[in-house]
Amino acid sequence: MLKIHNFLNKHKKSGLLIGLLFLASVIFLASRITLEEDVTSLIPSGERQDILKKVLAQTEFSDKIIVAISTTSEESNPDELTQYAQKFIDSVNTQIPEFVKNIQGKVPEEGIREVYDFVYNNLPLFLNETDYKAIETRLGKDSIQNRLKENYKSLISPAGLVTKEYVFKDPLSITYLGLKKLEELQVGDDFELYNNYLITKDQKHLLLFLSPSLPASETDKNSLFVKKLQEIQANLDQEFKGVKGEFFGGVLYSVANANQIKKDIKITIGIALGILLILLVFYYRKIYVPLLIFVPSIIGGITAIAFLYLLKGSISAISIGIGAILLGISIDYALHILTHYRNNSDLSQLYKDVTTPVLMSSATTAIAFLCLLFVHSEALNDLGIFAAVSVMVSSIFSLILIPLFYKAPKFVAANKSTFIDKISAIDFHKKKALVIFMILLFLGGLFFFTKVEFNNDLSAINYQPAGIKQVEENIENIAGRAAKSIYLVSYGNSTDQALDYNNSLYNELNNLRNKGEITNFSSIGGVVLSTSTQLGKMEQWQSFWTRDKREQIQANLIEESAEFGFKPESFDNFYQLLSKDFKPIDLKDYRTTTNLYLDDFISSGSNFSTVTTSVDIKEKDISAVLKKFQGDEHLVVVDRKQINQSFLGNLKNDFNKLIAYSIIAVFLVLLFSYRSLELTILTLFPILITWVIALGIMAVLNIEFNILNIIISTFIFGLGLDYSIFITNAFLKEYEFGSEVLKTYRTSILLSVITTLLGIGALFFAKHPALQSISLVSIIGVISAVFTAFILQGFLFEALFLKRIDKGLPAFNFKRILTPSKNAIKKDKLYFKAEVYDNYRYKSIFSEVKKEFETDRERYLKLAGFIEQKENVLHFYSGFGILPIYLSYKKPGNKIVGFEPDINRNQIADNCFAAKSGNLTFTDDISELTEEYQVFLVSETPLLSFEKELNAMLTKQAKKVIILDAEYSYRWILDLNFEIIYRQNEVVVLQKME
Repeated sequence: MLKIHNFLNKHKKSGLLIGLLFLASVIFLASRITLEEDVTSLIPSGERQDILKKVLAQTEFSDKIIVAISTTSEESNPDELTQYAQKFIDSVNTQIPEFVKNIQGKVPEEGIREVYDFVYNNLPLFLNETDYKAIETRLGKDSIQNRLKENYKSLISPAGLVTKEYVFKDPLSITYLGLKKLEELQVGDDFELYNNYLITKDQKHLLLFLSPSLPASETDKNSLFVKKLQEIQANLDQEFKGVKGEFFGGVLYSVANANQIKKDIKITIGIALGILLILLVFYYRKIYVPLLIFVPSIIGGITAIAFLYLLKGSISAISIGIGAILLGISIDYALHILTHYRNNSDLSQLYKDVTTPVLMSSATTAIAFLCLLFVHSEALNDLGIFAAVSVMVSSIFSLILIPLFYKAPKFVAANKSTFIDKISAIDFHKKKALVIFMILLFLGGLFFFTKVEFNNDLSAINYQPAGIKQVEENIENIAGRAAKSIYLVSYGNSTDQALDYNNSLYNELNNLRNKGEITNFSSIGGVVLSTSTQLGKMEQWQSFWTRDKREQIQANLIEESAEFGFKPESFDNFYQLLSKDFKPIDLKDYRTTTNLYLDDFISSGSNFSTVTTSVDIKEKDISAVLKKFQGDEHLVVVDRKQINQSFLGNLKNDFNKLIAYSIIAVFLVLLFSYRSLELTILTLFPILITWVIALGIMAVLNIEFNILNIIISTFIFGLGLDYSIFITNAFLKEYEFGSEVLKTYRTSILLSVITTLLGIGALFFAKHPALQSISLVSIIGVISAVFTAFILQGFLFEALFLKRIDKGLPAFNFKRILTPSKNAIKKDKLYFKAEVYDNYRYKSIFSEVKKEFETDRERYLKLAGFIEQKENVLHFYSGFGILPIYLSYKKPGNKIVGFEPDINRNQIADNCFAAKSGNLTFTDDISELTEEYQVFLVSETPLLSFEKELNAMLTKQAKKVIILDAEYSYRWILDLNFEIIYRQNEVVVLQKME
């Protein structure tokens, strides 16, 4: 990364051009992506789930708005109700026609006649076995006589002008048997027609049904629609003093939810961003810093969208909405880099400090998000890709842009200590009370973490204003069981096929209603029939009306009607009906009857059609009835509770798998990065502790998971992982160099916690339940993660690494547990390889040390043979201290000193546990070499600045000089009365002659 920085710094114009071209490209691609607003994309995929998605996408269940017009007094006044209703319909049609497709609830006179004629002209289609039994009872002479008597009274009454045509066309009222099937299009029989309007039988309530033109998801336009409806209602309430109107529908909840979310986000995030900007400016002392922090995250988000466009051309809008919370994670990388750069303006050191942890954090977080691909949900698959790409790109751009544009202070002392710095300076892991508290919290969490429930009731996370809820309850009381219906949807590759399946369902439901297992149902199964069913009905009609029966009924009618003055030809239309050759009709013929409203039941798409039946079932009977339809391959049960329980329950199970996959994936990445099982476990273990503690707290506080906050938990997992990785790297740095850097890492983590809590945590003050739910889980998760990282993870590293070094012991590792050190010494008395390696285990130079020791150990063994007991040894240019550490084991009675002018190398050597033993020391200051040394080891030709001092020390003190640098000229040493006693394998041993 340093090379990239230097290149961009030297070639600013080229760098700017490359950056602008990249940005323009991803913006262009991102702008072309298609947003999918289908909520069903959250539903897990699968054969049954895919059918459900098709059904939900094609069928509208709750878009209608029910308008209830009620009298405000104890006495009924149906005329006032119908006048109010008529004015309401007129107002809607004139003021907001663009928002309403149609209004149901009024049947005009011509509509009644139209329906009658349609049934009459296709009568066989509307009759069943029960009807034919009823017809049979009407064919006797006595029955005919009684019915003609009633018809005669009707004709001579004032209503005779209306009923005359119906009497002559159908003297036995067979058509009315068919008309009863149309009643099945409405659930319930608590209503009647009055002045062609649908009113309750007590004549106190009138219902209208509005079909909105826009789907509920179009909340901006529907807000205006609802506002206009409210104005119309308010004006009519003023005009009609004894009548009050109110309306309810899913659109109202959608609008209320959208408005509340917008209001909550504006207030909470607005305040949070304001505080955050002030805080960042205050801490970094730069006005532009807040903007700089967000730039990599924004680029990451745009790049992720562009990538998804190239991959599939579209993205779920839900994924974008949830992914916006990624800012809380992706800005962390910028914060870490800024904090380190603020405390150390050395760019080379900055990249050494932050590149590895930032790239590791982003890689593990990205892989954790990619595990969302294992969840069978299109929206969550999109989210996984979006999150992974944006996190990785954000981290890379943070490493590139922050050092380029942030001007770090030249002197650290110029930075005034802030409250964040003071908190960061606290060694939380050294506070026994905090450690005990976290252990107790973890142990308590073990008892409760499995008790967190998953709430699959979506209504629990919907915002339900009291006013709308009250209207809903009022209309439920008026509409009765219609509000408690479930839906059974028959589907097929064609409309006729779907109708055929629906006809079979209709017969089953009739049986269930007769048995009392369901209360009622609304279906077109008795009205709209498939072709095969129609042919069967026509065949039954022809079988019933045999030639003899037709002649007999005609003779009886002529005979009995003469008494009332009817002519023999009066009922010719009826005789023609009985002998008519009926033909099957198709759906377009049904649709010519406008008052059937078949579009409420039938929906057709490309190679997929559905027919919906609404069924009223008592709550206690729902499970038993639904089991009867479980095996039906061409039927989908659409019940909010059942869908949530089955499909969202499956989603919860997928998330259980997701956690397992994430842990496995992250474990492998950490193992690859650290090359150490111990470090991998110590980094991953805090995440598991965090989960146990967070879930335990949720269980105790009775906070449930739901479809939204369980998704957010993925982000909390990512944040906790970041904290854990940064704490691990901080302790590794202290372990390797002995320098205290933990404060800087804690500072960057604290800033991340503050930004996250201000962003997501601020939603706790929102009124919307979904936002509150997200906030609560986020607050608990983030606080649990940071406490675990600061206290328990710190405590473990302190105990297993740093304290052991201070005691002169190797850092914890599994090999030492399996192979005790005493046994290791017995096995390796020559090279002490295990002991040497233990001094460098987990350090960044471990592989380099192993390579060097494997190459030089024979040389080291040979030269050790020339060192006698009690001789003080000075190793000039001791590097990482490998040879002095080896000699400290090989010659435990000798005092050994390593001199290394490279500060970093010397720090690494001096922080090895062998250096705490007393016989081994390291220094980078040649003036500290004040003791007498008998043996001098020279690994490199000394620099001119050290050559004089070395030569002086050799001249005065040396008894032996061992040269390990083949390029070193030692002729001058021979002139000091030294002789060569060994020269082989690039080792030269010179000894002073007596």
